[in-house]
Amino acid sequence: MWLGISVAAAFITAETLLVKQLHRIAPENAFGAVFLLGVLVISAGWGFRLAVATSLASAVVYVYFHMETMGTLIPRHPQDVVSILIFLPVALLANALAGQARVRAAESEQRRREADLAADLGRLMLRAGDLGPALDAAGKRMAQMLGLPFVKLNTERAEATEHTAVYSLCDGRTELGTLSVPANLPETAQHRVQRMVPSLEAMLAAARDREAINAELEASRTELERFFDLTSDLFFIGDAKRVRRLNPAAERIFGSPRTELLSRRYTEFVHPDDRDRTTSFVETLAGSGGRAQFENRCLRADGAVRWLEWSIVAVNGLLYGAARDVTDRRREQDRLREAQRMVEASHAKVSALAEQQAALRRVATLVARGVDPAQVYPAAVTELSRGLGIDNVLLLRYESGEALVLLAARDDSGLTKLSIGERLPLDGDSTAAKILATGQPARVDSFQSAVGPTAERMRHLGIHASVGAPIIINGTIWGALVIGTAQTEPLPPETEARIGDFADLVATAISNAETRAELTASRARIVTAGDQARRRFERDLHDGAQQRLVSLGLELRAVEAAVPAEQQELRDRLSRLVDGLVGVSTDLQEISRGIHPAILSKGGLGPAIKTLARRSAVPVELNVTVDRRLPESVEVAAYYVVAEALTNAAKHARASEVKVIATAGDFDLHLKISDDGVGGATAGAGSGLIGLKDRVEALAGRLAISSPVGGGTTLEVTIPLQCE
Repeated sequence: MWLGISVAAAFITAETLLVKQLHRIAPENAFGAVFLLGVLVISAGWGFRLAVATSLASAVVYVYFHMETMGTLIPRHPQDVVSILIFLPVALLANALAGQARVRAAESEQRRREADLAADLGRLMLRAGDLGPALDAAGKRMAQMLGLPFVKLNTERAEATEHTAVYSLCDGRTELGTLSVPANLPETAQHRVQRMVPSLEAMLAAARDREAINAELEASRTELERFFDLTSDLFFIGDAKRVRRLNPAAERIFGSPRTELLSRRYTEFVHPDDRDRTTSFVETLAGSGGRAQFENRCLRADGAVRWLEWSIVAVNGLLYGAARDVTDRRREQDRLREAQRMVEASHAKVSALAEQQAALRRVATLVARGVDPAQVYPAAVTELSRGLGIDNVLLLRYESGEALVLLAARDDSGLTKLSIGERLPLDGDSTAAKILATGQPARVDSFQSAVGPTAERMRHLGIHASVGAPIIINGTIWGALVIGTAQTEPLPPETEARIGDFADLVATAISNAETRAELTASRARIVTAGDQARRRFERDLHDGAQQRLVSLGLELRAVEAAVPAEQQELRDRLSRLVDGLVGVSTDLQEISRGIHPAILSKGGLGPAIKTLARRSAVPVELNVTVDRRLPESVEVAAYYVVAEALTNAAKHARASEVKVIATAGDFDLHLKISDDGVGGATAGAGSGLIGLKDRVEALAGRLAISSPVGGGTTLEVTIPLQCE
């Protein structure tokens, strides 16, 4: 305090001398503001009270020495009084501002020290291997920085006592520990402790998480060590010159103890013919980084040669790798190469088989794509003809067990050909008749002595022999795939099996087509039944419950009007009851619109879409070119597509505009609904679009969605108008 008084007196003296010199230079000016300098310095350094005293003393000195007071403290001129009245408030205001700045600076410094303390505590707890000693050290550090007798941090619950206050440290609802400090602390100290609580909670949670992570890492390291030791493959760590670590598998592969393997250069264990190549691989990999795989020959302690397959990764000059003994595989490869040389003797046969497999794959691809069987038939006979090198291939279907119908044919022989759709009888000797009788592949090695109209037809076509396999669908013989040849030599024994592979693919295509047709028809029936049920429900609601509610409301209004004026409470209750009935009727009307839109039945798709646009919460730009009534199922499906798209745009897409385009052509209805929302929509499970997709596909239509994130959503739908 005395130092502050001395500094104030020094400032007042210096300011008095300065003002006196300034008066000599410019006597017409008042320099009372100079005395504010001392007020600001005293306020910032010694507080508000001494600054107020300094302000008053400065005012007295200024009046006495620099105003014409005739030896008194009373100014003679009015302007001097005004100067004093201005100086004192300004001095007090400056004093208050400087004091506030000093308080804020002190508070800022305190918070900086608290932040430094939090950082120190964080380093203590996060760097320590054991959390217990770290908490003790953190408590001592906190007590030192906050000026408290003691601070204790515990991971267990502590109870408050007469001399100890306890703060619970939690992470959400999980209790992490407690903070114990002396009881009855000054309010300022309590605030400082309370400000530290969130930081302590965060640090303690992080420390516990780190302990859990360390435990997981230790368990993982133990597992890796166990795997490293137990695996049958060789694992190593090393550099370009020497191996630093090996697992026990190395001893089994090289036949030497690990101590010897680690003490010698790795090249000493490599076969002399492979050393240069191996050294080049390793040095290049160690220098440039990356990964490499190669095989080389290594020498066992007993002199045996073993082939090893190496997989090595270079990281910061170190090599991490694994090796597997592939000697047996190498020997097998040698045997395979020998077998390959033997196979080359029968190259023609293998090539034919490969061609057949390629042909099978091509037909299988058509089947997998769900191509119509009418397109699969000619592809199957063509590929079978190429695969077997046969000129004549027929795909036949049985009709009521009495005749055959030709569905597809391939004939490159230049002989007289059968016509698609031609009927062949099953009387007499023929491959197709044998297949129908036995349900198994069959053959006719020669038609020369065969009897019957079909055998006669085959002779007329120049076919000497034939082999065929059944096309079986759902356990029933549907048809047959038959090949014919003009050659007199019998067809190979494996021909039946090769034809059977193609017959199976044709059967799969037919079965898939029938299944898809049945599924489409079933879905269409379900959609139609659902629409009819919704239409009946909407009609029942409109003609039943809604009409009864309207009638009941009118009756209640009549009762309300008949109530005497003095029974106002009864009239009010009746009025509220009528309003409630009106609300229920409105709700039922909205529900019935969602079940089956009446506007769709009355006005058609165009007016219905316009009604949806008017009700939409998002502005809609319409381009509807539908000038006629469409099949009811098409209109219902299109209506629900537009309704769902507008609902999604309002609820999920956060769109500002939706564009709807509807065009009815001669054969199809095309819809395109696009918005400028956030995108990211899918037609997966749980989406409202999946039901629409089923409805559209039940009508043989297509629904496609494009919704890149941030790029809006576009829904395109095409529905055939002949779906019914």
